[in-house]
Amino acid sequence: MSHPLRPIDLVRQPAPFQDRYKILQKLLAHLQKVKPNAAEKLNKLAVGLEARVAKSSSSPQSYRFNMSILMRDLTKYKGDLSQIRVGQKPIVARDKTRPSNITKLNAMEKLKAVIIDTEVLKKNGYIIGKETTEDPADLIYTTCIRCNTKFEKAKIMENAFCRYHISKKQFDKVSKTYQYPCCGETTVSTSFLRLGCQTQNHHVFRSETYEELSTISKFISTDNYSGEENVLALDCEMAFTSLGYEMIRLTIVDFFTSKTLFDEIIRPIGEVIDLNSQFSGVHEICESNSMSYHEAMRKVVSEKLINKNTILIGHGLENDLNVMRIVHKKIIDTAILYSKGRYKSSLKNFAFEFLSREIQNGEHDSSEDAIATMDVVKVRLGIPVEQTGWD
Repeated sequence: MSHPLRPIDLVRQPAPFQDRYKILQKLLAHLQKVKPNAAEKLNKLAVGLEARVAKSSSSPQSYRFNMSILMRDLTKYKGDLSQIRVGQKPIVARDKTRPSNITKLNAMEKLKAVIIDTEVLKKNGYIIGKETTEDPADLIYTTCIRCNTKFEKAKIMENAFCRYHISKKQFDKVSKTYQYPCCGETTVSTSFLRLGCQTQNHHVFRSETYEELSTISKFISTDNYSGEENVLALDCEMAFTSLGYEMIRLTIVDFFTSKTLFDEIIRPIGEVIDLNSQFSGVHEICESNSMSYHEAMRKVVSEKLINKNTILIGHGLENDLNVMRIVHKKIIDTAILYSKGRYKSSLKNFAFEFLSREIQNGEHDSSEDAIATMDVVKVRLGIPVEQTGWD
């Protein structure tokens, strides 16, 4: 006699019973495809899996999301339940006769094996040492990163008319045109909004070369700082200032303990033009409750945090190190290591693909991003994400 196909009643239902029943039917059909040799047991399995997803979901939205993750993983792992987790917990209990943890020495060997070569770092925008590559005129004039207008840097605080789109244009396969997700306008539109749906009173720019960035403050080489070997995940949030693009929040997380070692709002050197709040998540920088850039660097580049023996983990970490004006060579960059094809994948996509985790659904959070990048590396290297004790 087959197991009845109906959702298990719960004290707190994450979705209406009828919705759960429809999704349960879809789950059963999915299991029949990936586990065709277990037909007699699939009703019971489907009911059990649906109940686990329902118990770990707090809303109809999270229930549907978690169920989509489960079905994706069933396909990805070809029905191997030992590889699948629901609510961050494995479906199949671990065989306790086989240790899941690895030693710190083994983890370090895995990490050192994926440190990126210096030449590859340079090709991907990392500043490895002093460089002089610019025409002196480039230090006087620049192009607005938003509206593409050329202007004189010294006049950045003067009023100007800057019209731009918040989002980058994306190609729409149906209409075969480029569209701006922020407002729905297309590049072939005749509306004036085609030129931009937002306006600001100042142009802004983003320095990317050694010489330009050095005009804000000198670069710090970690080669000059001794310290114990450690592994840190790092992420910054940035804002536009009178001096270009500067760090306004910095988070550093320890790889082995998963503890946050540093998480501070940073006062930039230049005068703030735009905190970029819709992306940075920073809405205010209080003078009395925030560190200056120089105070932060004195604390961060040190024997106990970032030193010459540190392995730094990040996603597109060249952007973070450039705004920090740090030269460092032991880098694990998930954007370089795990992207496929010509274009780099986003951290948001990696978190969904490797961690079944949704991030960046609005304002960014440097703490969330640093932890996500660290966990992506752990999953890719076969290091248990939840392990915090090391032999």
